[in-house]
Amino acid sequence: MAINFFVDKGSIYAIFRKQKDGRRINLTYYPGIPAGNDWNADRQRFNPKTEELEKVNKQILQIELAFNYVLENHNPLMLDSKKLVRLIEDAMKVRPRHTSFFDYCETYFKETAKVTTPIRKDNIRNCLNKVKEFNPALTFEQIDKRFYRDFTQSLRDKDYSANYIGSIIKNMKSVLNYATENEQNVNLAFRDFKKPSEDVYNIYLTEEEIERIYNLMIDGEMVVKFQDKKKPPLSPEGILKQIQILNHARKLFIIGCWTGLRVENYLNIDPEMQVDLSSGFLNAIANKNGPKLRIPIHKLVRQIVEVEGFPQSISQQKLNDSIKILGEMANINDKVIFTRTKGNGRVEYAKKKYEMITTHTARRSFASNLISRGIPKQFVMAVTGHRTESSFNKYTAAVQKDIMTLKLADFDVWKGEKPVQKENQNVIGNIKI
Repeated sequence: MAINFFVDKGSIYAIFRKQKDGRRINLTYYPGIPAGNDWNADRQRFNPKTEELEKVNKQILQIELAFNYVLENHNPLMLDSKKLVRLIEDAMKVRPRHTSFFDYCETYFKETAKVTTPIRKDNIRNCLNKVKEFNPALTFEQIDKRFYRDFTQSLRDKDYSANYIGSIIKNMKSVLNYATENEQNVNLAFRDFKKPSEDVYNIYLTEEEIERIYNLMIDGEMVVKFQDKKKPPLSPEGILKQIQILNHARKLFIIGCWTGLRVENYLNIDPEMQVDLSSGFLNAIANKNGPKLRIPIHKLVRQIVEVEGFPQSISQQKLNDSIKILGEMANINDKVIFTRTKGNGRVEYAKKKYEMITTHTARRSFASNLISRGIPKQFVMAVTGHRTESSFNKYTAAVQKDIMTLKLADFDVWKGEKPVQKENQNVIGNIKI
C-alpha cells in the first residue's frame, strides 16, 4: 500500500489515499517532524547529510512500516484519526527495527563469497552503487513499481545505455532473489521488473582480415608508428617487450578465431591434454559447463603450434588492448556505422572497425565465417554452445545481413536491366509470382 509523505506548515505528515466502495479514504498521521531545508520531496526522505538526518529517515521508515501494518490488519473504512494514531504508535512499539537494503547487501556478499568470483562481485557492487546514489536509505518495502520507474528514468537521464541499465536491474534482482529465498524479503514487486536491453551491433572479422593479422610482421618501426600518442615514447627495451606482447596476442587471437571457444577457454588450453596434432583435433568444452567437444584444428592454428608451440595465457585486458593495435596494423579500418540507445533516445555512432575488436570478436568471427561458407548451423552451434537457432541467429546477425545484401546485388534491378517477360507464365526475371 502506498504511503506518501508531504509537508504542511513546515511539518511532515504521512497520508494514505484510496477510493473504496464508492468512498474516498484520506488517512493522515502527523508525527511532529519538522521539514527543514534538507527535505527531498521526490524521495520523500531527508538528504542524509548528517547522522541526525539519517536517524530521522529511519524514524520516517518506521512510521511507513507501521502505517502499512495497520492498513494490512484493519479495514481503512473503519478507522478515524484517533484510532489511526493509536494503532500506528502501538505498531511502532512492537515491530522490529528494519534493516536497510544496503545493510543486507553486505550480508549477501559475505554469504556468497565462496561461490562468487571477484569480477562478478565487483560488477554487482558497482551496479548497487548506482542504486545507492539514487536512494541511499532504500528499504525492501520501497522497492516497488514506482521505485523501478523513477530509478530507471534517472539512469536514462544520465545517458546510460539500455543494456547498462539492464545489467543494474539484473544484478539488483539477483540480490533480491537471494534475500527472498533466505526469508529476508517478502516484497515480491521486483519480480515484475523488466530488464531493459537492445540488440547491439557486434563486428566479426572476415577470413581475409584474420589472415592479415596472422601475416603481420611486427617490428620496432611498426610499434612506434602505432603507439598510443598519449603515452610517453617507448625505450628500446620497451619496444622489444611490446613486439613480444603483440606477437603473443596475435597468436592467441588467431586460435580464438578458429576454435570458436570462449575467451576464458582458449586462454587456458592445456596443449598436452587438449591439442592432438596427429589426429587433427582439439579437445575442449563448448561453453562454461560443457559438453566436451573435438574441434578440428585449423591450418593457421596448426602452423602456430607446430612452429612455436602453444602460446601461454595472458590476461583478457592485455589481450583486449593488444588486438585493437593489431587490427590497426592490419589496416582493418573500414568505417562501421551503428545506433545505440543512450539515455532517452537513439544515437548514431561511427567507428573504425579495429576500434571495435574485442576478445569476443574471435568467437563471433568463427561462427560468422563458417556460416558464410554454407556450413549447416547445427554443426557450428555444436561448437559455440548455442541451444536455440533464434539465439544463434542474433549472434551471427551481422554476417547473415551481409550474405543477404550480397545476394540482393545479384538481381537484375541493380544492374539497370529490365525484367525478362515470358509469355503465358507468371514469371518476372527468375522469380515466380
